[in-house]
Amino acid sequence: MKELYIEFLNVENEESVIEKFHDTLVDTNRSYDFFVDWDKVRKHVEEHKIEFNILNSLIGSNQFDNDLRKILLNYPRVLPVIPILLAIRDLNFKVIRNFTDKNLDIMNYDFNTRTLTLKEIDNIIEFFDKTGLKRFFLEMGAKSVQDYVIGVEVGMDTHARKNRSGDAMELLLKPIIEDIATKEKGLERILFQKNFEHLETNYGIEVNSSIKNRKADFILIKNNKKVINIEVNFYSGTGSKPQEIVDSYIERQNELKNNGFEFIWITDGEGWRGQKNQIHKGFEKIDYLLNLHFVRIGLLEEILCRI
Repeated sequence: MKELYIEFLNVENEESVIEKFHDTLVDTNRSYDFFVDWDKVRKHVEEHKIEFNILNSLIGSNQFDNDLRKILLNYPRVLPVIPILLAIRDLNFKVIRNFTDKNLDIMNYDFNTRTLTLKEIDNIIEFFDKTGLKRFFLEMGAKSVQDYVIGVEVGMDTHARKNRSGDAMELLLKPIIEDIATKEKGLERILFQKNFEHLETNYGIEVNSSIKNRKADFILIKNNKKVINIEVNFYSGTGSKPQEIVDSYIERQNELKNNGFEFIWITDGEGWRGQKNQIHKGFEKIDYLLNLHFVRIGLLEEILCRI
């Protein structure tokens, strides 16, 4: 491994490799699609556009409660979209009706599509009033429920950024790995976010019980028998300590080697700055350690070619 890195990076020794790794770390793994998943927003809005158009009839209504009652009676299909108006995905939830009441009256709301009783309709009308939805339809100057929901969906999607941040490395590297596979003839399969048990079930590749249920970011099958696991992460400096992270990936490689599998770790992030001791440990104990710069200049492709 040392010779490959020194040769490819055109440096003098392993210390220079570590310096290169450290000096080319990036501050963020965010791409432009990190901020809003517009396809998901559009899908969620399109899914209920008929129901939103039905609710449009409530905008500026002079007989709001009566009109809402008629809609709930005749079009119970609108029920599941009501929580969305409040940026809620759940269809079943509880609300404290009056916190000052010593009996603590709690209301159970069910917004699944069904025929409602008159009492349930009255409870939903009260829900519109007390949550401010009635004010939204009558006072907020809304012209289209669907347009409003687009904004709501964008807002809810921002809460998914935390997950997208965790997935950003996978999303960045997936097309690069797929492109390498089209050039490298021996790479026959790329599995994304699969358990190792998938290899045994679908490809007849024996897997030790210790890793069967472990999920891999990427599993590559080369020449119909060689298995390569690529794990990726971005370390911003929060959460686990650098030593814990490095040790966990060293252990991962050891488990894979016991099964005859190869391992590549791709990591990056400003959290590694000033952590040269841990980077050194990673290079010493892990066969293939790369950052995003090393991947972009072709080192990952070279490694996959030589494995």
